[in-house]
Amino acid sequence: MITKNIYSIIMILLAFSITACDITREPFQDLSDDKVFADELGIEAAALGTYALLKKNGFMRPYHFHGEFGGDNIALSGSTTDNLFYMYNYQHIPTNGHLNSLWSTCYQGIVNANKVIANAEQGTPRLNHVIGEMYYLRSFFYLNLVSIWGRPYNQDPNGNMGVPIILDAEPDVNSLPGRASVKEVYDQIVSDLEVAAELMSEFKRVDSEYPIYASEQAAYALLSRVHLYMEENVEAAEYATKVIESRNFELITGTAYETFPTMVPEDNSEVIFACRALKDEDDYGWYAFGGMYATIDGVGWGEMYASEPYRNLLEKNPGDRRSKFIEPQYVDDGTYELTYSYDKAAPTGARMFQMYKVTDNVGTWEYEYNGGTHAVMTEEVDGVMKYYITEGEHISEKTYVRVDKTMKVRNGYPKYFVLKCSNQEGQPQLFSPIISRLAEMYLNRAEVKAKALDVDGALDDVNVIRERAGIPIYTAVPDGKTILDVVLEERRLELAFEAHRRYDIFRNGLTLDRKYPGTHDKGSNALVTIPADHLRVVDYIPEAQILAMPNLIQNP
Repeated sequence: MITKNIYSIIMILLAFSITACDITREPFQDLSDDKVFADELGIEAAALGTYALLKKNGFMRPYHFHGEFGGDNIALSGSTTDNLFYMYNYQHIPTNGHLNSLWSTCYQGIVNANKVIANAEQGTPRLNHVIGEMYYLRSFFYLNLVSIWGRPYNQDPNGNMGVPIILDAEPDVNSLPGRASVKEVYDQIVSDLEVAAELMSEFKRVDSEYPIYASEQAAYALLSRVHLYMEENVEAAEYATKVIESRNFELITGTAYETFPTMVPEDNSEVIFACRALKDEDDYGWYAFGGMYATIDGVGWGEMYASEPYRNLLEKNPGDRRSKFIEPQYVDDGTYELTYSYDKAAPTGARMFQMYKVTDNVGTWEYEYNGGTHAVMTEEVDGVMKYYITEGEHISEKTYVRVDKTMKVRNGYPKYFVLKCSNQEGQPQLFSPIISRLAEMYLNRAEVKAKALDVDGALDDVNVIRERAGIPIYTAVPDGKTILDVVLEERRLELAFEAHRRYDIFRNGLTLDRKYPGTHDKGSNALVTIPADHLRVVDYIPEAQILAMPNLIQNP
């Protein structure tokens, strides 16, 4: 628990922290270093102030929105005045309040970390660990910044612009740096993480603190991800292996896995590092990002649903434990329906849902269409029984359908709530976002092996994840797929709704395929497919930051 004295210091530090905008205003009256950094108590309080920024809704909400809402696991069921809409549909605006808040909070965290790094002298293993934690957090803030405002690393990292690198504890308001290259930012991230790991190597926090503070293993986990993003695959695999072989973490198995988002991080053996949300204190209710996915006990908007392609992928194995994270919202009237999606007239590639009520006629589902009664037919596909029809609105050939209890809809979109970001400790929208967990390490290493054409090695790591999910393991690469397809598909299933998907698509040079139902196809310039080299893969730098720092060059 944080004592009142430490808590007071944290609040003072936060009140005097600098943001990118604040830097250009009149100089502030900061606490003198000899007061704040006089002893280990003050240093740890300053470090806690930096951690506290992670829990701000102004950071965590856009952090999640950008990484997940820009992917293909989700589908928005209507328009919204919330600026998250522009991260979802790629109609970017330079006045996006979410992204302005994220930019400012990241630099606030960076400068806070700089202050600790500059003023705390290395000494005891515990103090060194705290300083190492600040190197870790600084790298994490920079990774967010460069992932959002810099192009994927494999697209000319020396020539493409990243974000400003600020390493000073007291930045000169009259001489702020411009944008560094993408490579320079990534090099800084790697350097910080290497220092962080070294500084944190001789001390380990107690079990109740270990997964909610940075650690040597957290630094290795983030290094694995960063090197994967940089396509430095040998290093990515090496760091993943370090974490796996540390034996500090274990995959949650059985039915416990189905409810792991409801656990506090300290009770989750798989968590490497998470942002700990406290019951009652850190529940943003309707405005928690989980509130976009589900309405739980009357709390939450429940407007962003699991997408049709994600659900189709999940349903290939009906026993997949990960299906417990998706909750269909049924109408409680005992009726059933068939549902399918069809191609809309415009824009090209856009789709929408069609539903028909069905009745059971001695074991055969039947529906009414065009004045007649038609049977729903069945066939087995890859060991799974599938339903299909050949007649219906907007179709002219065999079409697979879903037959289930009648569902609640919003604007014609069936409600498939996502429960992976809610329900911690019984509070509807309380959640501790997981930054790194053990499953990612297996998948990072599997991706490296796949790219090296080590098929057996990649399948071994993928099968660890599949076995935990309770689904059949692979003995060979399925027909029509590459080993990389297999790995990325499993990564998509396992890390869905954890703010990875957008980056996984574009860093691999893939095209984001939005040819499924959702309001991303609305508007005069709808983007249904987005290749990795598209201008909108990166966002505009917030206009407020451009005005505050005129030497910033806007993204095209």
